[in-house]
Amino acid sequence: MIGVFLILFSVSGIILNHRQFFSPVNVSRKLLPPVYRYNNWNLAAVKGNLRLEENLYLLYGNTGIWATDSAFSRFTDFNRGFNRGIDQRKVFTMLQTSDKKLLAGTLFGLWQYDRMNSRWVKLSLPGKNPRVVKLAEYQGLIYIMTRDHIYLMSPGERPEFRLLPLPVPEGADGKVGLFITLWVLHSGEMLGIAGKLLVDLVGFLLIFISLSGFYYTLLPKFAKRTSQNLRQKLQRANRTAIKWHNLTGVYAILILVITVVSGMFLRPPLLIPISGTRVVPVPGTILDNTNHWHDKLRDFVADSVNNRLILSTSEGFFAAGPGQDKYCRPFRVQPPVSVMGISVFEPLGDGTLLVGSFSGLFRWNPEKETVTDVITGRKAEPEIQGNPFGATAVSGIIMNSNGPQAFLDYDGGWVPLIYGSKVPEMPEDIRKSPMSLWNVGLEVHTGRIFSVFLGNLYILYLPLMGLTTLLILITGFLMWYRTFKRKKNKLKT
Repeated sequence: MIGVFLILFSVSGIILNHRQFFSPVNVSRKLLPPVYRYNNWNLAAVKGNLRLEENLYLLYGNTGIWATDSAFSRFTDFNRGFNRGIDQRKVFTMLQTSDKKLLAGTLFGLWQYDRMNSRWVKLSLPGKNPRVVKLAEYQGLIYIMTRDHIYLMSPGERPEFRLLPLPVPEGADGKVGLFITLWVLHSGEMLGIAGKLLVDLVGFLLIFISLSGFYYTLLPKFAKRTSQNLRQKLQRANRTAIKWHNLTGVYAILILVITVVSGMFLRPPLLIPISGTRVVPVPGTILDNTNHWHDKLRDFVADSVNNRLILSTSEGFFAAGPGQDKYCRPFRVQPPVSVMGISVFEPLGDGTLLVGSFSGLFRWNPEKETVTDVITGRKAEPEIQGNPFGATAVSGIIMNSNGPQAFLDYDGGWVPLIYGSKVPEMPEDIRKSPMSLWNVGLEVHTGRIFSVFLGNLYILYLPLMGLTTLLILITGFLMWYRTFKRKKNKLKT
């Protein structure tokens, strides 16, 4: 049984390592447990909305882009031009500029809508990380944030992109989180594509070890029921299988142990004790980067009153004056943000910002140093370190001209914030949107898919499987070593 889970780990891990390659492949939600089916706009089906005209809005999120009216009563597919696969439609941010350009930031890059041909056209961004997390227009300039940089987009039919230098935090120590270090070690990304392929090889080795173990265990029972001639052939095959089973495990023992141990710390509960630990980046790896903000940028808001950008990053919130300041400063009082990342960051006027994540939904005034829970109306409680979920897992926001109209709860879906407002019905065309193979792989690899049977105890699946796998690897190595030593001693005598 353990071997089956190891094969699932290995196959899903290989899929996770090559998201863009597998992005065209979808999986029908009918093939998955009911908890993975859309209902009432849940599961981050929608992240936000954009007003185009008086009675024309766009909803966007994990299901792509859908045109609708102000009452959210009619929906039209607005995804023409995107590449095949639901993962290619994963939209984080949208912007209609003052000159009516329509832009969308997705998991795999920046897109502009060609109104003449009614289709999306991809724009080529510089840099290796094409994920666009925020689009904004500020002081006549279009700002494009990826996980690594902010770019300024020039006007015209053939736009060019200029890197906007960002100041680093004052007193930055150059260290990185232990969590991200273990993450890139586990995936192999630490060494780039070569490292990923090496970890893929580890996955194939685990599959071979599991299958050869099944073969060695089950074959003798089958061989007893066969003829003597066939039985002898099967026994020879069995000796070959166990020989390569042992050799594979022995020579790959170190990298197998490293992969297993690093993976155990990437999810709660073992994630919690390391979540705040920072370490020196490993020299010569992807972590040893001259760009302080490499893979740390998450969102931003333009603060026109103070002529600055307020950055949301994996290290917290910072005030930055690009091109003006040498350093950026962290805010003394900050709203809670889940380790899963920020999902809502919108200005509300009067210096107040709306901040949402799986830790909840908050009104934050950086200058007054106040944080208020939107749901309870009370002062925000301190966040429990390492806990990825708060009382409300906010995955998106619906805004109108007067402010927030509703928020999207990851599990519960559309929750109105205005008394008396109705929840729009989720149309069948959106509800039947598939799940990407990559996301299915993630659910399997983390064990979340087993929550259907285990409930909240699924959180123990990863550490227990890790410990069991370590025990199998170590005991297997010791058994081989004893046999090897015994044979060596016999040869001497």
